[in-house]
Amino acid sequence: MKFQQATLKLKLGLVALGLALGLSQQSAWAAGTLSGTNIDNKATLSFSAGGAPQTPIESSPSGNSTPGTGNGTVTTFKVDNKVNLTVIESNGTFTAVVPGQPKAVTTFTVTNNGNTVQDFGISATNDSGTVFTQADTYNTSSCSAFVESGATADYQVAQDTAIFIDELAPDATKTVYAVCDMPATPTTTPNQAAVRMTATTNAGGTAGTQGAPLTASTGPNGTNTVEIVFADPSTTANSTGTDPGQIASDGQAFALDAYRLVPAVLNVTKTMATICDPVNGTSNPKNIPGGYVQYAITVANTGTVDTQLTQLLDVLPTGLSFDPKLISGTGSPAATACSASGTSLSTTGFGAVTGTGTGGGYTAPGVTGQATTNGATASGSNITINYATLAGSGLSGWNGTLAAGNYITVYFNVIIQ
Repeated sequence: MKFQQATLKLKLGLVALGLALGLSQQSAWAAGTLSGTNIDNKATLSFSAGGAPQTPIESSPSGNSTPGTGNGTVTTFKVDNKVNLTVIESNGTFTAVVPGQPKAVTTFTVTNNGNTVQDFGISATNDSGTVFTQADTYNTSSCSAFVESGATADYQVAQDTAIFIDELAPDATKTVYAVCDMPATPTTTPNQAAVRMTATTNAGGTAGTQGAPLTASTGPNGTNTVEIVFADPSTTANSTGTDPGQIASDGQAFALDAYRLVPAVLNVTKTMATICDPVNGTSNPKNIPGGYVQYAITVANTGTVDTQLTQLLDVLPTGLSFDPKLISGTGSPAATACSASGTSLSTTGFGAVTGTGTGGGYTAPGVTGQATTNGATASGSNITINYATLAGSGLSGWNGTLAAGNYITVYFNVIIQ
């Protein structure tokens, strides 16, 4: 009966130890105990013989019958490498593009659901899947995959240059980008190119160096070695098509996104306002020789896709000359105010403003706070606006790209001859 009691105590002690170990590890890592961790365990048997308590005996992997503390040895095994990962499409919708657009970006996340620090190879490729209810109808010209550096949010050409995920810890997530060039040929809608982001589990352990792709272990389990087990699950296709269904236990994961052709819709408006004449000044001015007329050219993006503006050309007809000072025409006497001696609003002769909507940030004759410093020039009768280099105090944040729902207005004066 004494031996039965001792056995019962031993079993209860082992169960309690196992529960405590499991709970402590699971609370630290949702993915489980880290691979390579040694799980050490040693049992101690207390017993009596002939009614007298005996010296406890500790366990040993090969068996131990020598009583006393320290005569047993631990039973040890190493936790194996459980490989599991997910790739998720992050945009929640397609990416709108125009024909010939370079470096169009879609965003994904890669999560290490395993219990080991891993590298992950990434690749962006064309796919034929239906995504966001639209079938694939064309291919991108080329695609590359890059990892978010963390320096600046969203894809930055000069910063996000890594082509693999380096040393991703268990339960950690990285943002990755598919960066693709659009062909110039698809010009009708609806047209859509599906793209696939694939992550492949690579060996970790050396920062800055991409490890080799992992291979699942197939031999018997070793107690003192770390086997590799591919535990990534199969999935059922979702309603958006971004997950068309994963294959289980291949050490890879992927997701789909789409580039949908949405034509650029730009509205170009050129308005005129008579600023002054040398007789009436700014009081009901007329279009007489010596009078100043202001032209305002507004480009509004009324579509749904950002557009890169390049250049606008305007040739002044005979009878007009360019005003290099962009005078306001205000003041008196009228003959002086409405002349080359009038108050200048811009040393370049141009003003510009950008904002949301289709216009509204400009009112003739303009203000000094909208004077341009670069990108707008006049040579004889030729007016040239280079939007990529256009700069001025009224163009904060302008880089040549006119966002959907925005406008840009450039204005200048001409003199009636």
